[in-house]
Amino acid sequence: MAEKSTIYRISINLSDIDRGVYTEQQLTLACHPSETTERLLARIIAFSLCYEDALEFTKGICEGDSPDIWLRDFDQHVEHWVEVGLPTPERIQEAARRAKRVTFFLYGQHLNRWQQMHLEKLSALTNLQLFSIPNDFLTALVKGVSRKMSWSVTQTEGTLYLSDGTNDFITSIEPIYHT
Repeated sequence: MAEKSTIYRISINLSDIDRGVYTEQQLTLACHPSETTERLLARIIAFSLCYEDALEFTKGICEGDSPDIWLRDFDQHVEHWVEVGLPTPERIQEAARRAKRVTFFLYGQHLNRWQQMHLEKLSALTNLQLFSIPNDFLTALVKGVSRKMSWSVTQTEGTLYLSDGTNDFITSIEPIYHT
């Protein structure tokens, strides 16, 4: 019998000062057995940093040709494609063809090598944003993960402040590429 996904519930008090977004969100997320906790956390951070009304999680890892998060219009066309990890350039190019805006939050041990190998291939894309999430930040967050979490997330001037009620974390979310 196949292993089941783990369900996480998270309450996020979000303050994105630069964009003037202030909201409280209640999220219920499934973490597939093949998904790491770091990836789960990266998805939550990506959702927080890209938040706008009607932004939603997809089936993600279970549905290979969909992003992790998207915003669709009334006709179900993808307005904003949001994904985490270290994708292939082909994956990014496909996303850029299918959506008006594309944002990837990159993380992983091989991020520098990924940039050296792939960044130049993406220079023609006009609807792409790439940001990096530091590995040490995700590693620190993993220690406080539980199936029910409450976060306070504040973003201003490229700095992310996150509190889980017990610990406070600060990191910069670095833009790698922006058109």
